[in-house]
Amino acid sequence: MTPVKRMKPLGFTLDEMRDLLQILDSLAVACGDKRAELQDRLAMFHTAAQARVQALREQLSTAEGFARQIQDHVDQHNR
Repeated sequence: MTPVKRMKPLGFTLDEMRDLLQILDSLAVACGDKRAELQDRLAMFHTAAQARVQALREQLSTAEGFARQIQDHVDQHNR
């Protein structure tokens, strides 16, 4: 799966996706200070992705709790 397809559910913008792809392409040939700069930018994307994944986990947990609560009501009223 391409990085773009993996970034889309995390809410990255098209500009951010383009920037990441440029970083990945440039890292293949960069050296020295330029490589270090690209690695720093890549690390920032990693941090952002982790934060967005955590936010999605929290949203999912809230949604699952709501679904369980509704199921409890369904079960209670079917008795």
